[in-house]
Amino acid sequence: MALQSILITGGGSGIGAALALELAGRNCRVLDTGRRADRLQAVARCSPNIEALPADVTRPQDQTALVASLASLEGPRGLFHGAGYFQLGTLDALSPDDWQRSFDTNVTARWALSTKCSPYLEDGRVLFVGSDSGRNVRVGGAAYSIAQAASETLRKALQEEWVGRGIAVSGFKPGLVDTDLVRGFLAQSDADFPARAAFQGYIDRGEFSAPDTIAAFATWLLLDVDTDRFTTTDWDIRDADHHVEWRDGPLYA
Repeated sequence: MALQSILITGGGSGIGAALALELAGRNCRVLDTGRRADRLQAVARCSPNIEALPADVTRPQDQTALVASLASLEGPRGLFHGAGYFQLGTLDALSPDDWQRSFDTNVTARWALSTKCSPYLEDGRVLFVGSDSGRNVRVGGAAYSIAQAASETLRKALQEEWVGRGIAVSGFKPGLVDTDLVRGFLAQSDADFPARAAFQGYIDRGEFSAPDTIAAFATWLLLDVDTDRFTTTDWDIRDADHHVEWRDGPLYA
């Protein structure tokens, strides 16, 4: 896949930052965006192929600026939806603002950026980061579960609608990853986040990945997997069948 340029959201840390470095190392031009300018600049200093673009993906004016920056780069182009927001609290305790923020970040921004970027994504790719939470409701984090289910439906809808437009859309599940978002909800008490024990169980079993591992998988999907396979496979990093194609050894030690 001759992807030349890509916009990465949530690129200041975690999966997004690691992916920016991986793709830059493969000679892609990377637009790295997020809300924390200092972190984005730290990532950009690692490679001349990375440009830091501080922005809030939920703001229409910022979306417009990001699209213009992507359009100015050489194609084929890609879009990686890495930005996410995890809202703690039971559904009957959430404020309308809490509920809306979850959807604004995890669903609406992905829809808006995808559709606004679409005129510039011919022969390119869009990759969503999914989550098991979309199918398995996490008590105390159900707003995130609901938003992830909606994001997955959005991804499938774009995939179907863009079949004839030359824009390949896919998504993948990374399992549990050592990111700021995960560290945030693991730091909560069981009383504040009743589903915490389920996540702690993954860690206790060693089923916990570093962002670099996820970035290697996402880079393989974006650059090396043929288009038909990219769009027709339900990708899960824990499926050992494809490990031999992008890494040495098992996923978890």
